Amino acid sequence: MTHTLDEGSSTPLYAQLRELLKSQIEDGSFAPGERIPSEDKLNGLYGVSRITIRRALQELADDGYLVKCPGKGTYVGERIPSMRRPTKIRAKFTQNNDVQSFTEACASNSQSAGAHLVSLEEVEGLEEERDFFGFGSEGRLLRLVRIRTADRTPIMIEENYFPVGTYGFLLDADYEDTSLYDIIVSNGHGEPTLNEPCDLDLEKAPADMAPYLDVPAGEPLFCLAGRYFDTDGSPMYLGKQHIVGTRYTFRI
Repeated sequence: MTHTLDEGSSTPLYAQLRELLKSQIEDGSFAPGERIPSEDKLNGLYGVSRITIRRALQELADDGYLVKCPGKGTYVGERIPSMRRPTKIRAKFTQNNDVQSFTEACASNSQSAGAHLVSLEEVEGLEEERDFFGFGSEGRLLRLVRIRTADRTPIMIEENYFPVGTYGFLLDADYEDTSLYDIIVSNGHGEPTLNEPCDLDLEKAPADMAPYLDVPAGEPLFCLAGRYFDTDGSPMYLGKQHIVGTRYTFRI
């Protein structure tokens, strides 16, 4: 039975295709050892790009549902996960309350950090941002939004604001599975520092954010907001982390 993908959904097409194929594997529509349709066939069935198809297949392979055989095709694994993984407590680790990058936090817990770009756009600075960065009404900001994962489990959405004039190099950076701190340092800046406490609040996952975190809309999230500085004391960025509380532990 052919299903359609919803291009208007807030859930990315690759994630929709991944979940659809996963459900077909789990319900026996594709048996262990069976070859799944080719990329051309999947393109004809669902009308999505090869990039979308390849990402969905790669994530299923990484999770043990598929096995890729070069020159032969992609097959259902002989020993697939018997049940869908639970949506809660899939990854839980601690992070000290100093400025430790997410990549470092994952490494200290023997987990692999991942990153996927959601959006990068130039926006107008509001009063709070203008006050922090010290510019007038002409000041513009780069709004950088990424999903951060640990062992492929979504942990948080990062929402960071940088002044365009100083951090314009971020427009050309590669954010896929990359440490933002590494990008900043490689462009001549120091590692971000905190000169004041962060604010930690609770919020509910909005409908447009929840699919990226693989949680239902309204799921409780931590919101950690901080003002970060360069090593010379100059303002670097304003950051917000929208964190799935059941997958993250703060050590304070």
